[in-house]
Amino acid sequence: MYKLVFLFGVAVLTTGGSSRILAASFDCERASTPTEHAICDYSELSALDELMGAAYQLARQSPEGWMTEDELRQSQREWIASRDTCGSNYLCIREEYTSRLKEISASFLEFNTGSSFASYLYQGDPVSGKCVQGTLLAEWGQCVTAYPGGPRIRGFSVGGSMAFDVYYDGPNGHSCSLAGRAEREGSSWIYRDNNTSCELLIEISADGFSIFPQGNCNNYCGMRAQGGLEQYIEY
Repeated sequence: MYKLVFLFGVAVLTTGGSSRILAASFDCERASTPTEHAICDYSELSALDELMGAAYQLARQSPEGWMTEDELRQSQREWIASRDTCGSNYLCIREEYTSRLKEISASFLEFNTGSSFASYLYQGDPVSGKCVQGTLLAEWGQCVTAYPGGPRIRGFSVGGSMAFDVYYDGPNGHSCSLAGRAEREGSSWIYRDNNTSCELLIEISADGFSIFPQGNCNNYCGMRAQGGLEQYIEY
């Protein structure tokens, strides 16, 4: 199958040719393997499974010459068997999906990028003006340990839909985490939570990624990370 490949920005890797979760290819209430349970338990994996269902149907409609329908069906069965060897390993399952989607999709978009800054974890108050070994005395008078914080976003898109994962590591170990399936609308992707008023707008420009939460998205953040989903990440 013909692959259309673009590159834009060093942070972008490649661009190429409910209480009851339903993944595209199976009913989660009937999940029977560790891999199927993992797909149903994690929103990003469930979204990738939905993308796979749509991409497989499009591949079946591709002109003969790339792969016959019987060959495609057999290769999909072989891929499922390979996927299931991952067990419940999240990254292994994700890699299986993205690799297979690249094989059967005419085009795709993939990215994984972020930025970092110094964040701090509170470790107590100084004693006699000093902090215990391994901690630092912050300018505001508390003992802290430093660690890299900041936002990170990764996504994989085919056919106008994107499986994404956004994470923000903020002060004192508080974080934001939101993953799922966003749909292409104009030049942006929009995620809408079916259970809350949260909407997440993801925009990609020549300079970076913009993430705009609307509604009640702070439900996905710890107390000291409120507002952490609104980010601009430069390449």
